[in-house]
Amino acid sequence: MKRLWMLAIMMMAWAGCGGSAAPGSVRCNENLCVKIEVAEPIRWGEPITVMIVTTTDRDITDLGISIYVYPSKGVVVEGPENWEGEAKSGMVYEGGAGWRVTTKTGQPITFTRVVHLPQEEGVFKIMASATTIQGMRVTDSVYIYVGREGGVVNPTPDVLPGTPALVPTAPPEWRLTPFPTSTPWPTPFPTPTSPVPEHTPTPTQLPPLISPVVPPTPAASP
Repeated sequence: MKRLWMLAIMMMAWAGCGGSAAPGSVRCNENLCVKIEVAEPIRWGEPITVMIVTTTDRDITDLGISIYVYPSKGVVVEGPENWEGEAKSGMVYEGGAGWRVTTKTGQPITFTRVVHLPQEEGVFKIMASATTIQGMRVTDSVYIYVGREGGVVNPTPDVLPGTPALVPTAPPEWRLTPFPTSTPWPTPFPTPTSPVPEHTPTPTQLPPLISPVVPPTPAASP
């Protein structure tokens, strides 16, 4: 059992050494492992190919696998038609996709997804997650920079000329934007600007109240 598990880990690590994909690390949580890679080269206006490899040290039924791209606006994942036979209950949505798979002990499963990015220069974070029914989760991620001159995985300033300093500093557009100053609601009514009358009646100047007239009580009859 231990040898099979170590062999599976090595196979996942070797998968990142191929010339067509950017190398990456394996993320594990209680021997549930996932790895994400992006095929290179990355070209402006062309979809990217993402590979997700998952391995477990035990049989797991209905293991949830998902891919998500941030920023997600305008991102389209092809499918679920023509996905692998192991992918069940597949669905796609803006920015990502999800499906289920049944794993076998020590047997890596690779999924390939074609992702269309909006034609915008910038940085995208691509995440792959594996989640059990019990809620245990492991996530691996990779950053890519896409520009008109091409793209690069996990960019640094010296890799691609003109690439902003993205590692380890987050790009400005990913930083939290402070909330604007709140405006009181409802809006207070404006203060009247008309002059106050010079003569304002006072209680002493009001006409006196008229006292009610009470009729006399008739005398009792003898």
